Amino acid sequence: MTIPQETPFKIQNVPLGAHRPIRVVCIGAGYSGLMMSIIAEKKMKNHNVDFRVYEKNHDLGGTWLVNRYPGCQCDIPAHNYAYSFAPNPSWRNYYATSAEIQAYMKDVAKAYVCEKFVAYSHTVTSAVWQEQEGKWRLTVESEGHEFIDICDVLINAGGILSNWEWPNIPGIEKFLGKLLHSADWDTSYDWTGKNVALIGIGSSGIQILPKVAEAKHVDFFVRSPTWITPAPGILEPKVGQGPEVDEEYNYAPEELTRFKDDPEYLLEHRRELAEKRIDEFKAHMDDTESKARVNKLFRESMIGRLGESEKGREIAKWLLPEFPVGCRRLTPGPGFLEALVRDNVDSWWNDIDRITEKGIQKKDGTVIELDAIFCATGFNTTFKPQFRLIGRNGVDLAKKWTDDEPMAYFSTTIPDFPNYFAFIGPNSPISNGSLVQAIQMTGVYIYKCINKLQTQSIKSMEVRFDAVQDYDDYVQTWLSKTVWVSPCRSWYKRGTTDGRVVAVYGGSCYHFIEALREPRWEDYKLEYFRGAGKNRFSWLGNGLTVREAEGKKSVGDTQTLNFEDYWDLMVLPEIYY
Repeated sequence: MTIPQETPFKIQNVPLGAHRPIRVVCIGAGYSGLMMSIIAEKKMKNHNVDFRVYEKNHDLGGTWLVNRYPGCQCDIPAHNYAYSFAPNPSWRNYYATSAEIQAYMKDVAKAYVCEKFVAYSHTVTSAVWQEQEGKWRLTVESEGHEFIDICDVLINAGGILSNWEWPNIPGIEKFLGKLLHSADWDTSYDWTGKNVALIGIGSSGIQILPKVAEAKHVDFFVRSPTWITPAPGILEPKVGQGPEVDEEYNYAPEELTRFKDDPEYLLEHRRELAEKRIDEFKAHMDDTESKARVNKLFRESMIGRLGESEKGREIAKWLLPEFPVGCRRLTPGPGFLEALVRDNVDSWWNDIDRITEKGIQKKDGTVIELDAIFCATGFNTTFKPQFRLIGRNGVDLAKKWTDDEPMAYFSTTIPDFPNYFAFIGPNSPISNGSLVQAIQMTGVYIYKCINKLQTQSIKSMEVRFDAVQDYDDYVQTWLSKTVWVSPCRSWYKRGTTDGRVVAVYGGSCYHFIEALREPRWEDYKLEYFRGAGKNRFSWLGNGLTVREAEGKKSVGDTQTLNFEDYWDLMVLPEIYY
């Protein structure tokens, strides 16, 4: 009997480490998309990577481009809200405005030559996985025209706070006055001498009210209590500690000069802020004693700032929550409580019936006539993609995350979606220390995955469902001992009071970084290229490494002066253990 012979294996005439050509498309040019662009310029330039960023807006910046409402300011210390490798000695205030953050991002993009990758005013409307080809088929719209793009790897850097929504209030489309959303603000609009309404008590509403309180009259509509921090940000500077700031938290001129002239001094300030962020994160643990102490501090601060007037005492009754501090994201509010008790500001608790042509109709039928309505009502925070995303076996991610709870592997990869990666997905480190540090690590992790696809004969990689399920079990168990599971309505829990926490990571941001530094490839399904002369070890190539094949120094670099130097060449340093 003749035994059929398999096609003989053929050695590929390429060296070990050679990068096959690959096209990578990233959606979004905020902090995440910019990080990926920096990696493309600094680390993938010579790796046969055709890299493109599609950005729906006219410029980069993401949420810091579109949010230009009055008073818009980041509540995280500015020096802790920058890339760790790109410090900005020119932050004028301890907390930066949205315009300053976007300007910083433009400076970073220029320094790292990133904008050449970005196609502005381009919106990805559809992405469908092509199983046979192992590629993504994208539909892209720009200036009324539509075209198709094909890529090997798709990265969603669109963010969670990018898809703003009008409030679901009957009649909103009938209003004949000025209607503005905090994420689509008309900076030319002057509310001086006008009757205006503000809807919403999230961070944007709390920042807007003190600014628009200069209007003739403000009606403020609220439907949930909230804690207001004693300080203007998450981590306030302390007198006598760290660089000098004035009463409004502006850095002293001599401090700004020293930041520029003494990088080590600036670095030490940034390190101290990073440590403080982790200390703040630890406070979210379910510690009954410290929780009671913090609740008492916040309550006394808010009551004191509202004052002893009848109006102030009435506001305190509905504004101060029963749930513990930290259950919802902490909300700083310089001037907010003081604005509430002004004579020209009236607050209404859960009292909107509908919006009419002339203004807002309350539940008792009274219509408040208005010149303008400002909606500080936030974003779609469901984690569902803003475009049609169809993965393996026709799985629609929007439907999947409507029918089931959103789950992702370290917020980055999803079962049924090969060669697809996301920044700031479900259960990401948004309240766990420095989010920018987590964004940086996510970019590094995605780079490692792309590098593996390119250099090891891999057609596609897809995270295993059982790995995601086990990971999610860990995260939810860890979160069950934190303040975030307390009974309060929060977007961390998809707008529910007692639902599952889908937004926050199960550990510190540095815990997240360490967990991702060495990818667990065993948690993925790897599909190798097949065909004549190919198998999973085709990537071993012709027996030489790229450096040897190109005549560069290679093995000589392994000759070191001591064991520790050799070890550091081969093993990642133990940074966070």
